[in-house]
Amino acid sequence: MRSTETERMLRLRDVARLPAEVLVKRFEEDFGNLVTAAVADATRRLPAPVRRLLDGLEWHLDWADALVWAEGELQVSAERMTLLGDPRLRRVEGQLRQVRVRLHEARCVAADYRRQDRERLEQGRLLTARATALSWLGKALPEEYAALFAARVAELGIPPLRRHTASRDVFDSIEQAVAQGRLRVTAGPEVTALLELPDDTFRAAVADDVREQNARNVLLRHPLVLRRWHAGLARLCELTVGPARASSATALGRLPVDLAGLPRQEAMQIINARRFFCAVQQRRLDCDRTVRGLMAEIVRRERADPVNTARREAGVHARLRLAEAHPEAYARIREELRAYESEPGHLDPARLTSDVRGALKARLLAELGTGRGAPAPDPPAAQPSPAPRPAPRPKPGAPENRPGRDRPGLGQGRAPRPVPGPPARTATGHPSLRKAACRRAEPSR
Repeated sequence: MRSTETERMLRLRDVARLPAEVLVKRFEEDFGNLVTAAVADATRRLPAPVRRLLDGLEWHLDWADALVWAEGELQVSAERMTLLGDPRLRRVEGQLRQVRVRLHEARCVAADYRRQDRERLEQGRLLTARATALSWLGKALPEEYAALFAARVAELGIPPLRRHTASRDVFDSIEQAVAQGRLRVTAGPEVTALLELPDDTFRAAVADDVREQNARNVLLRHPLVLRRWHAGLARLCELTVGPARASSATALGRLPVDLAGLPRQEAMQIINARRFFCAVQQRRLDCDRTVRGLMAEIVRRERADPVNTARREAGVHARLRLAEAHPEAYARIREELRAYESEPGHLDPARLTSDVRGALKARLLAELGTGRGAPAPDPPAAQPSPAPRPAPRPKPGAPENRPGRDRPGLGQGRAPRPVPGPPARTATGHPSLRKAACRRAEPSR
C-alpha cells in the first residue's frame, strides 16, 4: 500500500517533463500532486502547455486552491524549521515568497475570468443601443409599461410569476430552490442523519473532513447541509485562533511568540494548531466556491424557465409598443447614447462605464419620466440676518502693536484637519481544497 502511494506522488522535478494529459490524471488521483505542480510552477520554469493547463478555465480555481494550501504549509514548515534549526529553512522561505507571488497572480486570473463572464452577460443584454434605450424608456414611463406588459401577459395566457419568500442570505436562496424544485436534489437518509447530529458531533465530522484531502465527505457539500457546514467551519476557526496564535479568524498572520523560548511540546502543539488552522481556511474557500457554483446554477435555471422566458418576451413586446407610442422619447435616448457607440448600434463599455451609465440614465429618466414637468422646489425663504455682534474688547494690558501680531501663531490660520473615519472594509477570501501534501514539495523531514 505504501509503495502504491509513493508511485502516485509527484515530485517537483517530474512536473516539467510530464505532458499535460498525464498531469491531469495525476491531479485527479491525489490533490497533493496538484499542490506539487503549483509549487513547481511558482518556483521554476515550466513548459507553456503545463502553465496553460494550470491557469486555464477548467483548472484555474483548483490551481489557486492548491497555492493557498501550499502557502499555509510552507509558512508553518518555515516556522518549524526555525524552531529546529533546520538548514533547509532559507530554501523553504524562498519557496514561500515565490508561492505568494504566484497566488496573487492566480487570484488576478480568477478575477479576470469573472470579469469576462460579466461582460458576456452584459453583451447579451444591454450593450446594444436599442436594448438599452428600450429598457430606459420602460423605466421612464413605468405606468404605461406596466399596462402594456399586463395586457401582453393576459393575451398570451402566461401564468403569474411565482413569488419567492425573501431570502436572508445565500443559504436561504439555495434551500428555497431545493424546496421549489429549481435545484433537483434529494435528501437521503445519510443527509438527514447528518443534519440531525448535535453541534459537537457535526463539528467533529467537519474537522475530520478538513484533515482528509483525498477522502472528502461529499455529504457536507449537499445543498441542504451547506449552511451548517459553513457555520461549523467558522466555529472551528474561532476555536483554533487561540491555540494557533493566529492574527484573526480569517488570517494566520505572523507567529507572535518565540517558539524557541517555549517547551518543545508546547511549541509543537502551536505548530500543529497553525497547520490545522490553514487547512480550515482552505476548506472555507471550498465551501464558498460550492455556494457560488450553486447560486450560478440557480440563476441559469431561472433564466431557462419557460415561464420566465415567456415573461421576458412579453416585456420586450411591451417596450416596443411603448417606443411606438413615444417615438420622440425613444429617439432622444438613442441620440444621447450615440456618443458612446463603438460602431452604429453597439455601445462601447470603455466609454459608457458604470458611473457614466448611471449618471446618464438618472438624468434621462428625470427628464422623460417622473421629473418631466415637475415644478422645481422653491428656494428656502430668506431668514433675517442676526444683528452683528459687538467687537470684543481688547484684554487689559494687551499691547496693540506687538511685533508679529499679524502673523498667525501656532494653530492659527490653518485649515482644520479632517477627522478620520472608520477604516474601509475589504472583502477577504478564505482558502479551500484537498491533501496535506505540500510537505512533499520540500525534502523529507
